[in-house]
Amino acid sequence: MDEEIRSKTISNWAQKSNLEKTLMAGMNGIIEFRHDEKMHYLGEFKENVIRLLSQKQVAEVVIYSEIIQALKDTRATKMIINGRISSRFTEKYKKLARKLNKPTTVRNDTDFKGDTGLIVISDEAVDIQVITVEERSIRLKRLGMSSALINAVGKKVCKKCLEEIIKVNPQEKSDYHELTFLDRIVGEHCPVHQETK
Repeated sequence: MDEEIRSKTISNWAQKSNLEKTLMAGMNGIIEFRHDEKMHYLGEFKENVIRLLSQKQVAEVVIYSEIIQALKDTRATKMIINGRISSRFTEKYKKLARKLNKPTTVRNDTDFKGDTGLIVISDEAVDIQVITVEERSIRLKRLGMSSALINAVGKKVCKKCLEEIIKVNPQEKSDYHELTFLDRIVGEHCPVHQETK
């Protein structure tokens, strides 16, 4: 039913003369098509979205590699971040966008719906079927990584754990650090093995 109404509205608008359109826009403001859809995608049309992260994903310690790839996509023109998310979580993505020479916009709108935290968009329709990114913890569990190792992200881990990370997903290596001999001397331990003690 909504699609039928939308189709009639567009058809009626297209049949109006330029003068009628100008007068109507002056009296009522410009008609915005698919407003509800745009409120789910931080003010953009879904067909322009290359990749999307939820607010929870943006707040994670890691930078999702899918966003790096999306920003490197030749069709990508901009990254938009939901203004409801603290800048302490979004700064890493802003730095990434600057590094890759992509502008970033932070948008605040009380009408935004859903859980969209960040999108990478194109100025033209790209019609990518799957724009969402699987949560890191779910993907790594599916690949066989232990919960303790997943939760140790951003920390120093032993060589054995680092090898396991590389075995499961080599891209994850950059989100961990290897414990050095000096670290062990000053009393640091692998958090994965501390949890199992």
